Formats: sequence, structure tokens, C-alpha cells
Amino acid sequence: MFRAKPRDPLKNAIETLYKVRLLGNRLESLIDRITERRNALFERMVELQSRNEKYLSKKYAEEIARLDKLASRLTTIRLVVEKIDLSLQYAINMREFNDLSKELTGLIGELKRLPESNLPELNMIMMDLEGSVREMAEISHGGGGGLTFHVEGSSQDVRRILEEAREVMKKKLEVDLTV
Repeated sequence: MFRAKPRDPLKNAIETLYKVRLLGNRLESLIDRITERRNALFERMVELQSRNEKYLSKKYAEEIARLDKLASRLTTIRLVVEKIDLSLQYAINMREFNDLSKELTGLIGELKRLPESNLPELNMIMMDLEGSVREMAEISHGGGGGLTFHVEGSSQDVRRILEEAREVMKKKLEVDLTV
């Protein structure tokens, strides 16, 4: 019969790293666009305030506050994505994917729970990243390639980095659920 060719976990991890970096770049461009929009609105608000149009300037200030909040939330997500990137780089260098895939699956699940992950610019990349992480978990637990070897302390470093990212996500979700 036909047998599926086993996928190389290293190749899959590199593809996942590419998708994580793509998500990071999209987040960065989105944050830049929000910042530009915020600055334009701020200039307009100052102009309105100087003309003593308090009602309109107040509405602009409210919109600026919303944009600041969104930029702050996206920056937090960007921090988590950078930590995932760092963990993936480390796992690729050490060829240790088992523990990483478990942690990333949980972290991506938490990222998807955030309302910002439903933004059109991020949604497709997030879904693609989730599929890639799921595939990496299947490959690494299915013994595809046998590329894992243990270096003393390596998995603890990855766990520590991912635990920091998880703590950021927990705080983020707690703030979202209480507001």
C-alpha cells in the first residue's frame, strides 16, 4: 500500500517560524497604521481645541483613547509573538520539538481567544499558524524523523520563555474578561 512520507519536524518548525514572523510583521504594520491615525487625530483635536470647539475635540479625544487602547493590546500580542519566535528559534537550534509543540498549542489557543485575533488582517495568518503548530505537534509526537536530542538545560530555557509568554496572555485575558 501507499505510505505517507514522514515529514521532517525541522522543516515544519521552520515553516511555523516563518508564519510566526509573518504574523509579527502584520502586527507591526497594524500598530504603525494605528499610531499614524492616532497622531493625525491628535493634530486635528488640538486644532479644534484651539478654535474652542469642545464637543468635537472631546469626540476626537475619545477616539484617540480607543486607538491607544487597541495599540496597547496589539503591542502585548506582539510581545507574545516575539517570545514564540524566540522559542521556535531555540527549538530549531537544539532540535527539540516535543515540549515546544505542547506549549505552543496552548499559547496559540489563548491568542485566538482574544478579540484582536479576529481582525481581518490577522485572522487568516492566525488560522494558518494554528494549523502549522498542530502539524508540528503531530509530527514531533509521532516520531517523524527522530531529530530530537537532549541538551542539558535546553528545554528549561524554552519552558521559561514560553511561561513568560503564557503569563502575559493570562494577564491580558484577565483584563479583557473584567472589562
